[in-house]
Amino acid sequence: MEPGERAELEAFRDWIAAAPGGVVEYAEHGGAVAVRSTAFPARELNRILGLYDLADLDALAPFYAGGSFWVSLDPVAGLDDELLARGFVPDYPWQKFARGLEPVEGRTDLRIADADSPADFGSAFAEGYGLPSAVAGFAAAVVGRTGWHCFVAYDDGRPVATGALFESGDAGWLGAATTLPTHRGRGAQSAILAARVERAHERGLHVLITETGAPRDGRPGASYRNIVKSGFEPTYVRPNYASPA
Repeated sequence: MEPGERAELEAFRDWIAAAPGGVVEYAEHGGAVAVRSTAFPARELNRILGLYDLADLDALAPFYAGGSFWVSLDPVAGLDDELLARGFVPDYPWQKFARGLEPVEGRTDLRIADADSPADFGSAFAEGYGLPSAVAGFAAAVVGRTGWHCFVAYDDGRPVATGALFESGDAGWLGAATTLPTHRGRGAQSAILAARVERAHERGLHVLITETGAPRDGRPGASYRNIVKSGFEPTYVRPNYASPA
C-alpha cells in the first residue's frame, strides 16, 4: 500500500469512528472502507478506499443500496481492468503529493490557532465547502481526538478557514482545508499550512501527504498550484472509478 493511501485511509477510518450514527455512514470489509452520505451525495463522501480484493467490493457494494458510489483505487492494487469489466467508469482522478518538514512561510492578518471549539471547526468546514449544515457536526467530531490537530483561522472571533493534520505512523495526512468565500485571498491557507508543518515537526513526523484534483487538459487548478508552491512534490495519480449507472 502506498504511504499516501495508508495515511488517508486511516484518517477516514478514524474520522468516521469519531461520529457514529451521523450524516456520514461507514462500513468495512477486509481492509477496505466504505463511506456514504445522503446529505452530501458527491464523490468525496460516497466512496470505497483501501480496495485490494474484489471480494471486499462485492461485500461493500450493497451498502450503497443501489445508489452511486466511487472507488478511489491505489494504483498498486492492479484492479483497474477488473473494475472496467464490471462496468465502472473512470472519473476525475486525484493527484497525490508528499513533502518533508521544511518550514513554510505563511503571512496573514487572521489569527491561526487550534480550534477554540469543535463547533468553530465544523461550521467553517461546512460553510467553506458549501456543504449542508448537518455536515458541520461530522467535521467537528475530530476536534480533540487523538492524532488529530484541527486549526482554524479567526477574523475577530469568527471562524473563517480550517485545516487538519492527522498522524499516521511517521506520516501526516493534511485535509479538511477550506476558506469561506468572503475571506479567500488573505493568506489563511498558507498560514494554516505553516502551523500544521510546525506541529508535524513537533510530533516527530517525517513526511506529509495530501491530494487534490489532477490537472485537467494539462492545466493544474488553483489548489494544485498552491500545493506545489508550498513545497509538495507530485507522487502519483490516484484513479477514481464511478459505479455502473
